[in-house]
Amino acid sequence: MSSLEDPVSRGVVRIGPPGAGYDGGSAGFWGSGFFVAPEWVVTCAHVVDKRVGAMEREPGGGVTITTCDDERLEGEIAHVVTGHDLALVRVPGADFADCLWLSDRSSPTPADVELYGWADTAGAHGAEMFLSTTAMATGGRRGNPMWLQNGLVLQGCSGGPVIDTRHGSVIGVIKGKGQGDATIGRAEPVTALRTLCDQGAESLWAEVIGAHDRHHLRRFEGSGDSWPRLHARLAVTQGQPHSFTPRSRTQLYGLFADVEPPSGPGQVLHLVNDTSRRLLRSPQRIESNDPRNWREGSGLLYDPREHTEAALAGRDFEQEAVVLYAAKVYGALRAPRDTPGAKKLRDWVETAANALETNWIREESLALLTDGDRDADRDQVGTDRGSEGGTDGGARPGAAAHDDVLVVIEPEVYGTHPWRVQLLDSDGGTTTVRYDEEGVPRTGLEAAVRQGLSEALARADAGQYLAAVDFLLPRALFDEPVDEWRSRLPRGDEPPSVHTLPIGRRRVVALRDQLRRRDGVTPEWNRGRRATDHGPLEAVPLCLDVPDGGHTATAPEGEEAAYARLSVSTAGVAGVSLPVYCASTATGRGSRVLTRAFHAGHVAVLCRRTGEDGHDDCAEFYHRAAELVREAPTGNALRERVRVLRNLSADQHDQRDRDERDHQDTAWARHLVLIYDPPHRPTLPDEPLHAPPHDRR
Repeated sequence: MSSLEDPVSRGVVRIGPPGAGYDGGSAGFWGSGFFVAPEWVVTCAHVVDKRVGAMEREPGGGVTITTCDDERLEGEIAHVVTGHDLALVRVPGADFADCLWLSDRSSPTPADVELYGWADTAGAHGAEMFLSTTAMATGGRRGNPMWLQNGLVLQGCSGGPVIDTRHGSVIGVIKGKGQGDATIGRAEPVTALRTLCDQGAESLWAEVIGAHDRHHLRRFEGSGDSWPRLHARLAVTQGQPHSFTPRSRTQLYGLFADVEPPSGPGQVLHLVNDTSRRLLRSPQRIESNDPRNWREGSGLLYDPREHTEAALAGRDFEQEAVVLYAAKVYGALRAPRDTPGAKKLRDWVETAANALETNWIREESLALLTDGDRDADRDQVGTDRGSEGGTDGGARPGAAAHDDVLVVIEPEVYGTHPWRVQLLDSDGGTTTVRYDEEGVPRTGLEAAVRQGLSEALARADAGQYLAAVDFLLPRALFDEPVDEWRSRLPRGDEPPSVHTLPIGRRRVVALRDQLRRRDGVTPEWNRGRRATDHGPLEAVPLCLDVPDGGHTATAPEGEEAAYARLSVSTAGVAGVSLPVYCASTATGRGSRVLTRAFHAGHVAVLCRRTGEDGHDDCAEFYHRAAELVREAPTGNALRERVRVLRNLSADQHDQRDRDERDHQDTAWARHLVLIYDPPHRPTLPDEPLHAPPHDRR
């Protein structure tokens, strides 16, 4: 018998229909599941949905959970993971449960595994048998299917755990047999449960993971056996002891469970990569990892598959990496840090750091604790005084740069626009999140881009930092209301969420011009972006001849004359002018002069989505826009002020309910567009849309 079979069997359950009709026989046996936390069972969606055969039924249905001791408990379906054959079942009162250990690694395959579940061997007798078998697991990266080779998967095992025998952790959930080959099974990777965070269930997943880690810490601190002790024995028998021991791992994860969770994978990866760079390791890429909690960030740092030069030389720096990372987590917590959880985390880091052999890592970790305490004190003082934060999205002055999001939409080809959603890292590099080479019609762009935009924003947001979104567009799409696009749609009767707001209400959103990119990095552009970055800014008309009443003119300014005038306006030593236009720059004269403004070195332009016909408020628009530009000391500040105006002028009905003065102050900005090549980002290469090297999803 495997050393894992006994502890696993205590956590694996049988699942059947609710009520007294369940008699333990085949008629009432649907499949398997396993406890991951007290009162929480993971299984396959198709196991708990036998009655209706739907893969995405509404939560709340009842089931019967039968433990290894034949105790029957009532459970309810709490959440079905859309897009994956997984479900979470709440089992009230099952606080005594033996829970399996969930993997903290993002890429756990290939791996030797053991498969566990209750097999339907009923026939005419109506009985189930607990089954364990070995297999080789492959695949499962980024939520894709996991394949189980040379393993025996019988009916009823669906929903059972796939256990990595090397690490003693759950890495998958058995789904069923493969088609056409009895020796190949299928499984859902346990990392697919992270999808809960993309489906409005972040708090649910945080609750389950927190309960999981607190449970294992309590068991480890008790006198009986526990999964951490089993992990220690596995490390010895397999000859793979690590400096970041199961004891340290269990203690740290239990402490992570009692502090605020990260804002998203972007914050976790930001701290992981800060730590990796300090240890001269390669940074983790977003396309390979999607950590949703602090424990998974730790898993990226101590994973023995990380074959660094130090590890090959016999020095793995696992403990050093995790301690430094934990110190960074403490520093990332919002004030106040006098909660019991934050204090215990600080104490753990301080004790662990003082025990490190590497002097500079010990000193840096302890310094991070001190800096974090000072930041907390400053934040508390600001709160006590009622001070307000700046307009930089929440980043502190001097903080490291964060990722932003770029949506690239190509010109129309045979009726469709190819597109891609990318992450812009702090060094100007890009990572493609999702893309479509074939493209969609203009009317379908928002729906097509939505999932990729949601994923990218989840990974770019970090702590208090909200990622900006830039749209690199062909000129013909400058009238598309991209600031009103949503990264998620509201679901049914669920309460309002910040994630379902139009992106331009919550984030800074600006356009970039694909046509300008053909010129590359010119001296004029470099001069203009430096001036815009430092300010001050002063509005000038994009087209000089537009009269107060509208756009008709007997002798419009020529393009060459506009270029000469706009070139002079970028050369002043006191600052830089910013062109303003009270109509669209997608076509017509506005588009032609916009090109000349770019030639002259301007990197920012304020305009509208409305055309040249049909409005007569140019004088009002220029007056208000000039005030806006003067009040913004730099280009970055202008981006934030435009975001605030979008909120104030968003709803016409709200405007009617306000007094006339408020209406005049904000109505002019209802269709405001900011074209901006951000000076804090290096220019991107002008390249056609090609498929990135990873699989299309």
